Amino acid sequence: MTMRSICTLIACALAAIFLGSNAVADECKLMRLASLDFIDQGSILVSVSLEGKNVPMVVDTGSPASAIDPVVAKELAIPERRMMEGAFYNLSGESFTYLAMPHDFGLGDMHSNQEALLVWPSPMSGDGHVGGLIAADLLRHYDADMDFGSHKFNLFSQDHCSGKVVYWTSENVAVVPVHVNNNGHIIVPVTLDDHSFDAVLDTGSTLTFLSLKAAQASFGLGSASPDMIKIGDHAGPGGVPLYRHTFKSLGLEGIAISSPTVGLFDNQAETHETLQHHTGSRFSSLGGEEYELTLGLNELRHFHLYIAYKEQKLYITPATAPASVASGGARPAPSPPPAPATH
Repeated sequence: MTMRSICTLIACALAAIFLGSNAVADECKLMRLASLDFIDQGSILVSVSLEGKNVPMVVDTGSPASAIDPVVAKELAIPERRMMEGAFYNLSGESFTYLAMPHDFGLGDMHSNQEALLVWPSPMSGDGHVGGLIAADLLRHYDADMDFGSHKFNLFSQDHCSGKVVYWTSENVAVVPVHVNNNGHIIVPVTLDDHSFDAVLDTGSTLTFLSLKAAQASFGLGSASPDMIKIGDHAGPGGVPLYRHTFKSLGLEGIAISSPTVGLFDNQAETHETLQHHTGSRFSSLGGEEYELTLGLNELRHFHLYIAYKEQKLYITPATAPASVASGGARPAPSPPPAPATH
């Protein structure tokens, strides 16, 4: 089964998922379909119902296809279907072989018996705290709302008037036009120390990453630069060397984050041929697109983010309450967006 046929299968399942049981919303009414608490432990962990059991899953906007841990799939006796190898790889170079077809997949009050989940080739975490991924194949059919202040993850129907989505505040809101590509990646225009980049918004990535190639071209930074800190020889995506550098500012449509810490890695150093194309913090696939900057949770957790996939817009305000930082260190608060222009 090819990547395209996998995505078609999932899209067809999602066409019947959840929404078929809901009355069509009033055109301008914002309809919340699911609301879940999440834990921020370097990833957004929500509790998903699988075969009636609660399973912790990561909300990962940077991965193209939802997945399940093989141990969880076996423990829950979820039926599996063999697929063609080589369509998807994880960043360790392991190929995906099976799809899991649960009888019941639930997010809050929404349930489906038509979901398809890639079975991860090996356990996703050593301690079992991650049981799977909720990825772009599912998320892009909804509006995804994440408030890192109240630690709430919501899914809304896309059946509403354009722009009528900011329900949590009447204060100034940054509205960022984005591009959602074929893999479901959200491509966001950002500035890093006044240099412009198209960044992948990746809630599955703990760190914000920049390739060493781009760091050299834009900032003259290399692995031997005196202000670069080496984190580890195999700590980067795909097991490549990873470095850390603190920049002056990261900007998104008028919102500025001071002193962002960015991981830098050599994306040309990967040895597995399928890892040339990153599709997120956990996945690689053939035919992917490359972006030099990945926007991860160490920056995103300052905000309340509303991702309107259908509108291809990102609505941003500072988080509604002080958000905890997984690393334990205090971070500079983002400055608010500018007041909207009047005409």
